Amino acid sequence: MPNSRTISADITDIDEARTVGGKLFYPHDVEVTDRGGQFGVHLAVRSFGPVTVGRLAYESAVRVGTGPLGDGYQVNVPATGAIRTAYGRDTVLATPTMAAVHSPHRPTCLEGWGGGEDVMTLKLDRFVVEDTLERLLGHPLRSPLEMAPGLSVDRGPGQQVWQLARVLIHQVYAVRADEHGAAAGESVFDASPFTDSLAQSIITGLLYAHEHNYAEELRRPAAASGPAAIRAAVAYIEEHAAEPIGVSDVAGHAGLCMRALQQGFARHLETTPSEFLRQVRLGRVRDALLTSDAEATTVATVASSWGFFSLGRFAAQYREAYGETPSQTLRRKP
Repeated sequence: MPNSRTISADITDIDEARTVGGKLFYPHDVEVTDRGGQFGVHLAVRSFGPVTVGRLAYESAVRVGTGPLGDGYQVNVPATGAIRTAYGRDTVLATPTMAAVHSPHRPTCLEGWGGGEDVMTLKLDRFVVEDTLERLLGHPLRSPLEMAPGLSVDRGPGQQVWQLARVLIHQVYAVRADEHGAAAGESVFDASPFTDSLAQSIITGLLYAHEHNYAEELRRPAAASGPAAIRAAVAYIEEHAAEPIGVSDVAGHAGLCMRALQQGFARHLETTPSEFLRQVRLGRVRDALLTSDAEATTVATVASSWGFFSLGRFAAQYREAYGETPSQTLRRKP
């Protein structure tokens, strides 16, 4: 669903909720499970390329059922409380530390919201996910991708991926809807090509962080990549750092599958392609801050122009790299 702004709605009619929710998420059925409970739902959705983020809050306990999702992989994390979820025969209790993950191939059922839970949602375009996995593996998928039904988001790689996802999810929590349901105010995320790169990073990160039927193969060493291919990748990153490039772009230019690129960077440079790109962009931000007029520009403007949208995280990374804050750099000359 390609919308560039947040769609937000408060609905009290259950039939309208089915219709609107079916357009924004998936076709589904919903029923109130509280005796005498009044139906109401707040939902907000926004798409960033292949990733659609949202929030879903019912006013009373409900049961939501879908058929096979078809076109998306779904990740749901309650901000508070717990939601009982079923994916085929698998069940997961989704909590703020445990995500429920649904693949496109089987029906799903969600039960809860009796305690006013607010659920953060992440829909990943099925075809982009599967294309990304094929690029990582270097061959077509032999069977459908099936993800494990639960992912810990409070530790390890799952937490790192979820932190990336929350940068986008925050946009639907920060928005204030006007009477027509359109988001008010401007955002650096509006029509920003860097959000597509961030969305792709979330997909790639989930494939590495989560268990699925290709995870073991994905973690095995790829065919060794030589120094020349890695030099080509480095040159491409340095030349195109101002563009919304991702790991798949770098791998394609270097003539490698993404897994071989990742392992080649680890072997030859002791880093990852994403980290190398981030360090190059941090350096370009520093150059811009050193040559900018502190009265005419802001750290936020410069940082966002290089794809850094979480200013707190950016400031911490910058200070770790250069031993001073971005604002200190802006206030002085080289």
